[in-house]
Amino acid sequence: MNRTQWAFAAGAMGILAAVLVLCSIGPKEPAYHGRSLSSWLEEWGESYNDRTNPATIAIRAIGSNGVPILLARLAKEQSPDERKFWAVVGKVLPESWNPLDRDISRAVTAAEAINLLGMEAKSAFPTLTNLMTIKAHRITAAIGLAGMGHEGVAVLLQALTNQDFMLRFSAANALQEAGSDFDKVVPALLEVVKIGGSKKENFLLRGAAASALIRLHKEPDLVVPVFSEFLTSPDAGERSWGATLLKGLGPDAKAAVPLLLKLRTDEDRDVRAAAEAALKEIAPATSAKAGLK
Repeated sequence: MNRTQWAFAAGAMGILAAVLVLCSIGPKEPAYHGRSLSSWLEEWGESYNDRTNPATIAIRAIGSNGVPILLARLAKEQSPDERKFWAVVGKVLPESWNPLDRDISRAVTAAEAINLLGMEAKSAFPTLTNLMTIKAHRITAAIGLAGMGHEGVAVLLQALTNQDFMLRFSAANALQEAGSDFDKVVPALLEVVKIGGSKKENFLLRGAAASALIRLHKEPDLVVPVFSEFLTSPDAGERSWGATLLKGLGPDAKAAVPLLLKLRTDEDRDVRAAAEAALKEIAPATSAKAGLK
C-alpha cells in the first residue's frame, strides 16, 4: 500500500470513528427485551427479513415507536462526495467496511419493517409518498407503502401507470407485498405482464409484475389464463417463460395442464424442459403417469 492509499485509509478510519461517536450520543432507541430496535433490525436483515424470525415479534412489539428510526434509515442520503470517496477507498479496504453498501441494506430492511407494521406505521405515509418522487428512494419507499392498506396500494397503482420506468418498476416490485385491494392489484399487474415490445425496460417490468403475481398467489382464475397465453406464442422464449410462470403457481395452474402436455413435444429443448418442470410442480400425479421423473 503506497502513501496515497494509506492517506485514504486513514481518512476512512477517521470517518468511521466519527460515525461511532455520533451514534453513541444519539437519541435512545425503543427497545424490546433489553435490545434496541437497531439490534433487532440487524438480526432481521441477516435472516433476509424472514417473517418467521424472532426479530419479527420484537419489531411488531416496538411498533409505531420505531417509525422515526425506520424512516431515518430509509431516507438517508448518500452525497456524491461520499460515493466518490468510497469508490477510491473501497479499493484498499474490505468491502464490508463500506458504509454506503450497509446503508442500502439497512434501508431495505427498514422498508420491510414498515411494510410489516402496516397501518401501525401510518405516520410514515406522508414521508414515503414524498420519497417516491426521489429516484434513489423509490424502491424502498414503495415497499413500505405496499403494507399500508388501501391508501398505500392506491399510490402504487397510480405509479404503475406512470411513464417513468423506475417509478413503474418500483411499484410492480413492491406490489408483491401488498396486503389488500387484490381485486385491483391483480388486474393492474396483469396489464403490465401483457405489455409487448423488445426494450429491456419492458422485459424488466413484465418480470417484476409476473413475480409479484406469483408471490401474491391471488385470483388464479384471472392469472392462469394470461400466463397460459404465452404457451402458444410463436417465440420459444415466451413459451418457456409461460411454463416457468405457471410452475410458480403450483396446483392453482391445473387448467394449463393440457397445454403443458402438448409442449412436451415442442421443437425447442428449453421449452420442453420448462413444460416438464411445470407439470411436476402443478400436477405431480399427471406428471408421473406421463413418465416424467
